[in-house]
Amino acid sequence: MLAKLAWRNVARNRRRSAITILSIAVGLAALTFVWAFIDGMNRQMIQNSTRFLAGDVQVHLKGYHDDPTLDLTMAEAQPVLAAVRNDPNVEAATVRLEGKALASRGDKSRGITLVGVDPGNEARVSVLFNAVFSGKALSDNAPGVLIGEQFAQALGLAVGDDLLLVGQAYDGSLASGRFPVRGVFRTRIDELDARVAVLPLAVVRDFFATPSGASAIAMRLRDRDKLDATQARLTQRLGRGYEVLSWPRLLPLVAVSTRFHEVMAWVVLAVFFGIVAAAVANPVLMAVLERTREFGIMLALGISRAQLLGLVLLEAMMLGGLGLLVGNLLGLSVTAFFARSGIDLGAFGAALRTMPGLEDVIFPVIRLERSAMVSLIVFATACLTALYPAAKAALLEPVAAIRGLAGPRQASGHGRPAASSRWPVFIAIAGRNILRNPRRTAITAGGTAFGIVAFVFLFSYFDGFGEDLIENSTRYVTGHVQLERAGFRQDYAPELAFEGAEALLQQLRSVPEVEAAAPRVQVQALASSAAKSEGIMLIGIVPEAERAVTFIHRTLVEGKPLAVGADRDILIGRKLAERLGVRLGEKVIVMAQAASGELGTAAYRVGGIFATESGSFDGAMAFVTLRAAQLQLALGSRVSTINLRLRDRAALAGSLSDLRQRVAAAGLSFQPWQELLPQLEEMVRMIRIISHILLAIAFVVIAMAIMNTVFMAVTERTREFGVMMALGTPPAAIQRMVVYETLVLMLLASFIGYGISALLVAYFGRQGIDLSGFFRGYSAIPGLTGVVHPKLIVGHIGVPGLVMFAASVLVSLYPAARAARLDPVQAIRHV
Repeated sequence: MLAKLAWRNVARNRRRSAITILSIAVGLAALTFVWAFIDGMNRQMIQNSTRFLAGDVQVHLKGYHDDPTLDLTMAEAQPVLAAVRNDPNVEAATVRLEGKALASRGDKSRGITLVGVDPGNEARVSVLFNAVFSGKALSDNAPGVLIGEQFAQALGLAVGDDLLLVGQAYDGSLASGRFPVRGVFRTRIDELDARVAVLPLAVVRDFFATPSGASAIAMRLRDRDKLDATQARLTQRLGRGYEVLSWPRLLPLVAVSTRFHEVMAWVVLAVFFGIVAAAVANPVLMAVLERTREFGIMLALGISRAQLLGLVLLEAMMLGGLGLLVGNLLGLSVTAFFARSGIDLGAFGAALRTMPGLEDVIFPVIRLERSAMVSLIVFATACLTALYPAAKAALLEPVAAIRGLAGPRQASGHGRPAASSRWPVFIAIAGRNILRNPRRTAITAGGTAFGIVAFVFLFSYFDGFGEDLIENSTRYVTGHVQLERAGFRQDYAPELAFEGAEALLQQLRSVPEVEAAAPRVQVQALASSAAKSEGIMLIGIVPEAERAVTFIHRTLVEGKPLAVGADRDILIGRKLAERLGVRLGEKVIVMAQAASGELGTAAYRVGGIFATESGSFDGAMAFVTLRAAQLQLALGSRVSTINLRLRDRAALAGSLSDLRQRVAAAGLSFQPWQELLPQLEEMVRMIRIISHILLAIAFVVIAMAIMNTVFMAVTERTREFGVMMALGTPPAAIQRMVVYETLVLMLLASFIGYGISALLVAYFGRQGIDLSGFFRGYSAIPGLTGVVHPKLIVGHIGVPGLVMFAASVLVSLYPAARAARLDPVQAIRHV
């Protein structure tokens, strides 16, 4: 009986039921799409990154991954290869030999990773050869080297050109060789396209003087979902002398990027759950609390309190179930459409490359367990929000409840006021109506305020995240503006250094917009320890001047900052120190192409080790004094760049214009941080675009929830309006009163919502939202520290806020007009 009665109640008031179902459906559809989009990005990153070179699993000698030196190469790889191929989940396996080298052509050079592969077996494990777009792939019979597209562009190489490689052999001697470029590949993964050269295994073995050496056995699995079990079997089979590593250890940048997406997803989804909860709770609460007279009549007719409680809960469950049906149908349909057609983000290609493996088109991934979990949470929310009003309804006294909507007695004195007093009178009536029903007012204003808080906080979170990325990255290395010769950053050639740095520094420091300026030397180099080499960016600085532009000195974890005259000291990142296997006080040899065209070599003592929480900085940057760099590169008094810090980064465009007018130097140009860190700029742009997509979805959900609440607050008062009209209130006055009430409620909600938002953002802007625990062990995204400081930018939320306010007021026009056309007798009979 209760089920039939609940269904009749749901079907009887189609408008109220439709509003509630729509609120549930839109929220559920939004959650489904957002999660599928993020899962699609992660799946694409993992698949692409593992298939190009790394594979799903690799086997090394124990300790090789942490210290990839030639001393830890396998003397004989065939027994290990045979054991790996016997595993039932291993589809293919191949032997590789890797090492570091300095690649040169003419006066250009850079540090790279040299990879020797067995061409026949490699094609079964990876698809790197399929990425060759110029020239041909490797074969056993044809000599030559494969290089990445960015590598080829940096050194000006084309198919058929010769590439000179210099490195350190297995026995410690100097390894060198000249090889023709056979092909150029494009993977859209910077680490591969910019810093990897691939040769036949036999050639690399000869280059490093290790005739049968192998550094790794890479494999592709039949089922990646069984990765952990496969790893455990191989570890047990091979013994303690070997390490079996899966892709998260092999590809830390991919691991941190997917982890980053997951953490961001949970932050966004947590806010979305709050938004959806409010969107569901408001109409459910309104629908129940506005039926006080109806419940009083049911209690008077003999229904028990327990039955009334069950009835209200059954109605909520039915509405929730219908909302899930419509929401899943809508959400899964939209997601399935984009899963086939994809979401084209090709306009942000450089940003996509900051997330390795991402392509121009993202395909959302539908995961049934995700949809089931979201559906369960939304359904539970719909049911739980009905508990309070259901319990309140069950405790009603029948007589008091029946009188609860007997009609506003204030209306009896309305009549038809004079035109001159009509507006103030009805504004007063609107205010009294708002105060007369505090529950309805609290639900409407509270729900609207909650939506505003969620929206503003989400906006501020993304704005703060982008600002933190920019500030951290520019303060670590580049500054806000860099003065350089045209084309300098294509290969960091020392011959592009310029004279007259002192005069330029005086001019720049006199510009009001410039807070600090520092000269530098920057060059691609190869750093070597006793048994290991790594490609680095060597930066020569004036310590005191540099501290005013960047804060790399604050990140020291060992040793001391560089000082004037410490020309034999070098500061290196913690990751670089680990890779080279050096500690404080030990020697590092640095080789780089000098301005004279010769190889400039210098020995430095590790005077300090820094940690910026970014692997790309900590593993590839080294600092020496400006004088030391000038001596090594035969530059005399010339410098590569002058880096600036501005007083106001937000006024960058105006500052650049002023700098170009005040400081004119032939052949030199001012480059903003967007040009110095294009990947960061594109990453911030992509984050903003993705955040705008998410915020647009949130805006729709919040706006619809607010409009639904306002709409229901009006349409549930049919009997009240009938009584007022029967007592002589003109229809136009009813219409104005509804609009005035909505306007006052929205002003009240806006005051509360934006006030709480400002306080919340101000608090977390100072304290920060610490997500570093989720990123522990990961350090690969430049500028990502794990602590986000939300930032409220009024210009970003102004327009959406006004649109939301206007939409909420305008939505009241329809029920107001409908109320003005009511027939008083029918309206009074309405229950």
